[in-house]
Amino acid sequence: MESIRLLIRRMAKGDEAAFVSGIADRALRIAYGFPPDMEDQMSSKIFEQFSGLEGGYSLIEKGSGEMIGFLLEVDPELPEDLRKSLPGTGRTLAYAVFPAFQRKGYMLEALQAVIPELFRKAEYIHCGHFEENLPSRELLRKLGFEMHASHQSRDRLIVDEILRRKA
Repeated sequence: MESIRLLIRRMAKGDEAAFVSGIADRALRIAYGFPPDMEDQMSSKIFEQFSGLEGGYSLIEKGSGEMIGFLLEVDPELPEDLRKSLPGTGRTLAYAVFPAFQRKGYMLEALQAVIPELFRKAEYIHCGHFEENLPSRELLRKLGFEMHASHQSRDRLIVDEILRRKA
């Protein structure tokens, strides 16, 4: 998949160094739920896990060829009561843009390219974000997501946003 500025492709082994460097930022780790003091070795293990997923994608800036973030598309990861309230098939999206590339519209562009593809196989798309992550909430609202529920995860509240396929 691609957008005007991005190539959205499966994660590859060559992306590991950019991934480890990109998630080294403490604020990004906190926003994503990673331990803030995580060592690079653990970051490499997370990369292995993400790159092993069929839905693990690197966001590559076309101009520079640099990895600027990632997207994960997986089976819905929802609390049981929320899952039961959503008929049909769905996909969960998780995403991050590395700090040097944030606030430039890259994730909006990436999601606008990915969402139509997901709706070819799902009736709804789920994204969860921590309650305090206002940029994610604003991004999802721009795309038409609506708050559906919230649930506690460890010591933080996760807001579950849903976008339904239009009939």
